[in-house]
Amino acid sequence: MKKLFVLLFFAVSIWGKVLSPVAEIEASGNVIDLVSQEGLLIAGTAAGTLEVYDDKTLELIKKVEFKTIEDFMGETIPPKVFSVDKIKSKEIYLAMMQSPTSYRRIAIVEGDEQKLLISEDDQLMIQKAKFYDEDHILIALLSNEIILYEIATKKEIYRHQLTESHFSDLSFSDDKSLLATADESGRVYILDPKTGERLKTLEGGNVDNIYNIDFHKDRVITAGQDRRSIVYNVNTGSFDRYNTNFLIYACAMSPSQRYGAIAINEENDIGIYDLNSGRELYVLKGQKTTLNSIVFVNENELFSGSDDRYILYWRMP
Repeated sequence: MKKLFVLLFFAVSIWGKVLSPVAEIEASGNVIDLVSQEGLLIAGTAAGTLEVYDDKTLELIKKVEFKTIEDFMGETIPPKVFSVDKIKSKEIYLAMMQSPTSYRRIAIVEGDEQKLLISEDDQLMIQKAKFYDEDHILIALLSNEIILYEIATKKEIYRHQLTESHFSDLSFSDDKSLLATADESGRVYILDPKTGERLKTLEGGNVDNIYNIDFHKDRVITAGQDRRSIVYNVNTGSFDRYNTNFLIYACAMSPSQRYGAIAINEENDIGIYDLNSGRELYVLKGQKTTLNSIVFVNENELFSGSDDRYILYWRMP
């Protein structure tokens, strides 16, 4: 059953309690990607760094700086780190970053060693890269091709073209048995990441480009250019729809699926919703620039990153 939640954000303070950030982290540069895992917050920045913080003390634990590159004007700049990840229970990190050309690089970081796995010579227009397991990386290209890449052999296990639409985002299910991907068509595809087989298409919610998605248990939440956030039930294909008055650049779902967080307006506020009732609970105010990422640490704590160097830490009552 489809539900439509029309949210009147000019009256948002009446509906939801306004919360301010509890604390902030000053990263080395604009924050592009955030990952929460096992008590750690991992950030990729425009200053050419991968930074790891303790998500309780907010202290910097590890900082990896990547070599500068020359841009098309011949100027020396740090490479923007677009996508980061970590292998669970191991101190092995992944960074997908800018190269001197329009193609992108992927580096693996273990201890103090940086290993360039994919360079601009491989001519891949990578949009996102995440670990599938210890031996493989899941890579998504702008062309909406999904690649399972074996780290040891540097070979592609498969490469599948999903559609002709440009790729937007991807998210694994909690156990990584399923992969959700989104593109500019507004559709969400559920894949078997081991084989690349498309299992299901979720559609009807978004009608334009999806910027961001998050996947927990049997639900996927989207952030759309069409000013809609859609929460799909993966099993049934049914969805709930949340309308905003501005482009939705970022979204996230709490681990239990109870809460959804979406960017709701031009002021970069974040709305927190009860996904079972559709009720707005809180409005998080304090983000100064366009949101790039939101991640829940647990049911009541989350972080957000934007087009500045400040990562904001939020706690719900």
